[in-house]
Amino acid sequence: MRSVQRALNIYKGHVAAVMDVDWSPDGRGLISGSYDRTLRLWNRDEGVSRDIYHTKRMQRVFSVAWSPDANFVLSGSDDGNVRLWRAHASKRQGVKSARHRQALEYNDALIERYSHMPEIRRIRRHRHIPKVVKKAGEIKQEELKAIKRREENERKHTKKQFEKRQSERDKAVLAREK
Repeated sequence: MRSVQRALNIYKGHVAAVMDVDWSPDGRGLISGSYDRTLRLWNRDEGVSRDIYHTKRMQRVFSVAWSPDANFVLSGSDDGNVRLWRAHASKRQGVKSARHRQALEYNDALIERYSHMPEIRRIRRHRHIPKVVKKAGEIKQEELKAIKRREENERKHTKKQFEKRQSERDKAVLAREK
């Protein structure tokens, strides 16, 4: 039986309320749509999004869904539009020649081989997000740092310093029970 005392994973990244979440058909990923006008694709075991989708005209995202073959993602937003996105933005769909397939495999091998280098890691991690979302994320980070700093100061000067710290996964579950 599943234990609900602890969250399996916490997915962080949105700066506004998450309106819809959907698991991929293969169960290895999920997608979330948010009030911050972005869609985020997540790998099941990672807490940060692997891709962020947005457009200038897209309003708040209220619904998201995967296609049955897990190659596409659908989103419905406040502006009344349904948008179709690739599940892997950089991968081309369709028939590939042997030469093109070989070039893609070589590029993947290079990325894997040099993934330990900071420059490659930075390029691989970089995602363009709207300025408004980026600024809201920075403000949210500052607020979280202040809360953490306040908790640490309280911990230093009270009897809480002798208590064991709780992991963030445990805190999320306990907060709902209160």
